[in-house]
Amino acid sequence: MPKPDIEVLDDGDAYPYSSHISVDGTELQQGDLLLVFDSPNDNGVSFFERVYGFTWPGVITHVVDGPVPAEFHNFEDFAADLDSGKIAVASKREQTSFFVDEDTVRTITLYRYQYQGGWQPIVIDERRDPLENTPFNESITLCEDGEQVIEELLGTSSPVEKQEVEHIRKFLRSAGYQLDPISDSDE
Repeated sequence: MPKPDIEVLDDGDAYPYSSHISVDGTELQQGDLLLVFDSPNDNGVSFFERVYGFTWPGVITHVVDGPVPAEFHNFEDFAADLDSGKIAVASKREQTSFFVDEDTVRTITLYRYQYQGGWQPIVIDERRDPLENTPFNESITLCEDGEQVIEELLGTSSPVEKQEVEHIRKFLRSAGYQLDPISDSDE
């Protein structure tokens, strides 16, 4: 198996000290999301892994909302899985964290999965204790379009506090979503 071409894309001295690299032309940053499929021909995602960092031999990831906390992909296998379509990368577009109440921090992350037919937004919504790193509630939503992202965050999850609604609206605007001016006046 040929060694993949790995390039540092930030100011890191080498890829283990970097947060943004390229593996055979595919950009990868800390915080990006890997979509792992059972097989290259399968359209259903088996599980999601968040990129945690890089080492000399490979990529360290963390399984999102899964039974296995950490995974490791050596660069050769990673490049082969990317090439075959068994793994795809969704780039992190926007992230925000805020207090819902004094016992809960909510983190919302928006990813963009680019594929041959277009792109798909993915939302990860996590809630955790302020003193913990591990979420006690985590959801992943593959959205059809921007309208579904807005509905997922403002409609389905029904933020109760005005402050929470304001944080979500600010997050959506910074991610480039146009909000209905009528509903904006309700703020």
